[in-house]
Amino acid sequence: MQKKSNIGNRICGGRTDNTKECGWDGGDCLKFNQKYPFCKTCFPLIVGDGRCNSQNNVVECGWDGGDYVELNEKY
Repeated sequence: MQKKSNIGNRICGGRTDNTKECGWDGGDCLKFNQKYPFCKTCFPLIVGDGRCNSQNNVVECGWDGGDYVELNEKY
């Protein structure tokens, strides 16, 4: 049984599909890449999801899509 492809399913996948060769996940990652062009996360869906995810708490990922802004300012 062949595994179903996630390319073009309207969900920006991780690093393996968000490549030029895969058409930026069949176009699913275009908005994410425009907003965070240097964010190299394996989990684009959790950037800006309202939860602090330390692996995305970097300037390239917009401090986890803004999830860490308040915490970073405080500490």
